[in-house]
Amino acid sequence: MYLINGAESETLAVNDRSVQFGDGCFTTARIFRGRVQLLSAHLARLQKACEQLFIPYDDWALLAQEMAHLAQPHQDGVLKVIITRGAGGRGYSAAGCVNPVRILSVSPWPE
Repeated sequence: MYLINGAESETLAVNDRSVQFGDGCFTTARIFRGRVQLLSAHLARLQKACEQLFIPYDDWALLAQEMAHLAQPHQDGVLKVIITRGAGGRGYSAAGCVNPVRILSVSPWPE
């Protein structure tokens, strides 16, 4: 299952800068007994990465809520969170990219 900006989807715009330039950051967390392990550390890492990359993402409470909600039904699993700079025009300039995209996915814990 994938959540893109809070909605179930498997579609990402082809002009998203993560597709065009790998422009974004991610973290991968363990789910154990329905909870994201080290949740605050993962959020802190993402926040620092966004600051360093000048990605204007700021709704950390919503992201934490979505992470916890996705983890809850799973005894064991892996949660991946990606924050992209969002869609942009042609070329390398990130000017005008003011709507970051958050992508969350859950996978089974590897055997």
